[in-house]
Amino acid sequence: MQPWRISAGLTAAIAGSAFLVAGSRLDYLGPFWSTILSDHGLRLALHAALALAAFAAAVYGVARATGLADLGRRVDLAERSVRRGEGDPDLTDALRRDAEGDWQ
Repeated sequence: MQPWRISAGLTAAIAGSAFLVAGSRLDYLGPFWSTILSDHGLRLALHAALALAAFAAAVYGVARATGLADLGRRVDLAERSVRRGEGDPDLTDALRRDAEGDWQ
């Protein structure tokens, strides 16, 4: 999985959780939402988008720093080497049987 997908998913999950928690704390603004959105809606949307982009960039940076960004490539290299027969012979045999359709 690519790190930008992980970053986008984590950002959406945390933003959704924050909106759920903050929504109950902002009940007193209920009567004023139309005024707030009409006067400041564009600025609020811009700030929210920038905050989400900054958080996504931070998660992406952490993924790059910890090596999670290259995890898919490394797993692919390991799988190709096992399929060539360089590695665990039991795993190579199991992959060969799987390719032949023998699942027993």
